[in-house]
Amino acid sequence: MADDNLDKYLEDIGITMGEDEPTLPDAPEAEEAVVVAAATPVTLEGDTRERAETFLVNLLLNFDPAYALEVAREEEGELYIDIFGGDSGKIIGRGGRTLQALEYLTNAVLNRQEEDGVRVTIDVGGYKRRRDDRLRDTARKAAQQVRETGRPYPLKPMNAAERRVVHMEIADDPSVVSESSGEGRDRRVVVKPS
Repeated sequence: MADDNLDKYLEDIGITMGEDEPTLPDAPEAEEAVVVAAATPVTLEGDTRERAETFLVNLLLNFDPAYALEVAREEEGELYIDIFGGDSGKIIGRGGRTLQALEYLTNAVLNRQEEDGVRVTIDVGGYKRRRDDRLRDTARKAAQQVRETGRPYPLKPMNAAERRVVHMEIADDPSVVSESSGEGRDRRVVVKPS
């Protein structure tokens, strides 16, 4: 971003740059902030679909009013939501981390009231679909490598959702098996001969 664009952006959000240090806008008094927060409560009522839409619409309005969402499909215990409009990169984040956090937060909020639970999957501009296609392709190539060499093939570290896609792709291949190994951020799938 060019310096003059950055200065304009900062000015638009209320930050002016002086010679020495930036000047931030005055923060509201604590009492005012509480009143503002209390004046706009979000109640989640209705079925799972309606609660998910209400939660996400209210959350996305704080990001950018240009975002919209659509419940793509609803299956037994699963809800698939597509977000479109606005800057999709802002919602996806680096490496899909913001999207992953949004999905986690949505699931946590919806499932605190559910007895059986529901799994919400959120996609932005087909990002997740393309990522899952790449993961399935990687899993097939790893399985082929294991069949040819007879040696285990460790994949790069992945989050739980990505590992699940790989395990599901490998599950139907009788010549190989997959298992997760490692801890935390280093947890990965290892494809082995069966």
